[in-house]
Amino acid sequence: MNYLSFLVVLAALIIFFVTFFIIAQKKKNNGIADVAWGLGFVVVAFTSLIYNQNFNIISITITIFVSLWGFRLFYHLTKRNWNQKEDYRYVDMRKKWGDHQVLNAFLRVFMSQMLILFVISLPIQLASMFSNPIDSLLGWVIYGIGAFLWIFGYYFEVVGDAQLKKFIKTPENKGHIMQSGLWKYTRHPNYFGEATMWWGIWIISMATLNGFSLLGFVGPTFITYLLLFVSGVPLLEKKYADNEEFQVYAKKTSVFIPLPPKK
Repeated sequence: MNYLSFLVVLAALIIFFVTFFIIAQKKKNNGIADVAWGLGFVVVAFTSLIYNQNFNIISITITIFVSLWGFRLFYHLTKRNWNQKEDYRYVDMRKKWGDHQVLNAFLRVFMSQMLILFVISLPIQLASMFSNPIDSLLGWVIYGIGAFLWIFGYYFEVVGDAQLKKFIKTPENKGHIMQSGLWKYTRHPNYFGEATMWWGIWIISMATLNGFSLLGFVGPTFITYLLLFVSGVPLLEKKYADNEEFQVYAKKTSVFIPLPPKK
């Protein structure tokens, strides 16, 4: 295994996140870390691909998919958050940090997010390191399943975000909960979409039938766990815990996996 590739990717991520950390301190807004998230995976994809010089359909497909997702998310969050006040999550963090605001922001927000990103991106890195041209029917079937899953997840994230944006912009919807479109079948279509995309990326990496790619299983497992139990669903569900309309909506709508609404 070419361990140096991991170090090169990690070095690129350190430079990337330190840059965004500096920007965040100047803007006094640690929410800039969210803006950096999607673009960080693009950095991983291109750094790993260029360093390993392993240009085949698996590594190139993964790089294209990650770029489509990463650049879209970067644009979406930059447009939405760049000139806004710091998100309530980071405001709450500041209240607990006391006199060591900058150090805590660097370690607990930017460096911790960088390490999480590094782990989740393992399928990307392993594909660039070990994938070979697909030379079997089984490999093509696995590739097709992975590509379909990624496209399916991308649809949920992009369309879910667009539907919510349109809903929020409509004046008469102010104070109400989005319950139509994809949001009729899952309370978090964008989070479901993101998790599904990462499972798709991992499955695509497995099309090479290389045992090392199995290690990439850690990536989609970790991001799914975070979205379901740590930083995704729980935070938003807690935010609306006292909202009666949301509670009625929650009783009939699946929390994550899209399902027909309960009657």
